[in-house]
Amino acid sequence: MTTRLLRNARLLDLEHGGELGDVVVVDGVIADLGPGAADRRLAAGDASVASVDLGGDLLIPGLVNAHTHSNQTIEKGLCDALPLDAWMVVASYGGAGARLSPRDLYVSAMVGAIEMVRSGATSVLDCARSDNEWVDDGMDAIMQAYADLGLRANVAVQYSDLDFFSSIPVDLVPGGAELRKPPVADPDVVLAAANRFVDRWQGRSPLLQPLLGPSSLPRCSTELFEASVDTARTRGVRMQTHLLSAQSQIRMAQQRYGVSTVEFLAKLDALQDWASFAHAIWLSPEEIELFAQTDAVAVHNPASNLKLGAGVAPVPALLKAGAKVAIGSDGASSNDTQNMFETLKLSTILHRVQGPPETWPTANDGLGMCWTSGAAALGADVGRLAVGAQADLTVIDTDYVWPAPAEQLRHQLAYAELGSAVRSVYVAGEPVLVDRAFPGIDEAAIRAEAREIATRIWTTLPDRLARFEEVRPVLEQVEAAVGGGTGVCH
Repeated sequence: MTTRLLRNARLLDLEHGGELGDVVVVDGVIADLGPGAADRRLAAGDASVASVDLGGDLLIPGLVNAHTHSNQTIEKGLCDALPLDAWMVVASYGGAGARLSPRDLYVSAMVGAIEMVRSGATSVLDCARSDNEWVDDGMDAIMQAYADLGLRANVAVQYSDLDFFSSIPVDLVPGGAELRKPPVADPDVVLAAANRFVDRWQGRSPLLQPLLGPSSLPRCSTELFEASVDTARTRGVRMQTHLLSAQSQIRMAQQRYGVSTVEFLAKLDALQDWASFAHAIWLSPEEIELFAQTDAVAVHNPASNLKLGAGVAPVPALLKAGAKVAIGSDGASSNDTQNMFETLKLSTILHRVQGPPETWPTANDGLGMCWTSGAAALGADVGRLAVGAQADLTVIDTDYVWPAPAEQLRHQLAYAELGSAVRSVYVAGEPVLVDRAFPGIDEAAIRAEAREIATRIWTTLPDRLARFEEVRPVLEQVEAAVGGGTGVCH
């Protein structure tokens, strides 16, 4: 049994208001907390105790990043002023994306995880994509990066069977339908790699969970998506996909399913507590109500949605309806950071240009999306300071976040912080960041290798941009035909 005492901290979450106390961690779980908790543990005679005096710093649940793409971290700064579908061609699909080796994927995941931890995150849901040629080694490399750093990670292996042009309404453009290609393989063939990934990692580590990641509904045939839902249900595996990140997907759903996307998901019985859906921008009022009646989690990605002009998710309406809404940074080639404090701030203030003040999400709403709904997206007991919860904790330096009444402390976290105040981070009670240094990795060496990879990747940019220019006219025509906002989830 391993015991760690975090003493003399101001405890803050949605229930605690910054009062001084201790947190007792036993085998990675909070066993006691509050004033005198450390002394109670010592009086019980526990011999194997590690004790840390936090000196009155703020102790909060670690932030939860409920959606990103670790394979994009090396490509931050890739694009500017491109709508979603155009960005897709340059960054991911459409024949212009970069190919990252397993080692590249390891480094990319590691530098993204370092950035997340430095901005207070203790857990992530990563929709990662590895080249099909080395998908097994690539996904294992990503998992190993999280294991080496000590971050809690749910990692979804991304896959699809339809090409890029099958996922946007190119039939609106004369001759556009000719660009579409048949499915790359049968659903069972596409799912085989995902099943192998689950076989290798399910139950292997309490911090690492393998997930299914059908890329998005438009990029998966109906047969593949149905098979993914069945596999998730029968194998007891969680799933994350992308939902209605572009207006054009409304048309694609009607063409493909004959009903709205959320109605299609409901018919598949896919709106379950083991499923989360990134973006969820172009939901109709009826879809919002239907989604809110389920235990599924929507994941709001305000930074990437804004940068790509994809739209503004109806978060106030989702929250009012009672839906679970988490928040995520999204990938670094569309955001371009992994900073969860930035995401937390945007998740609330973005919606204040719409509707009266009584509809605006508050700091408490933002923290609830990050902590409570983030925990729901992960399927883990995190995001709270309570006996029995996982000890995923972030120490905030009170030289940066001033001691204040509870509401003002929460306001500072939501609106005034970008990570400079993060002093230390614990995951399952183990120190991942201590006094702003990583005890378990050589951060300088990782960053040096990341620079080398980035330098190589940028040499491929001219060819990728040339490929984009070949298809730009079709993309612009499709965008004009649907009234802007076209594109598919990534």
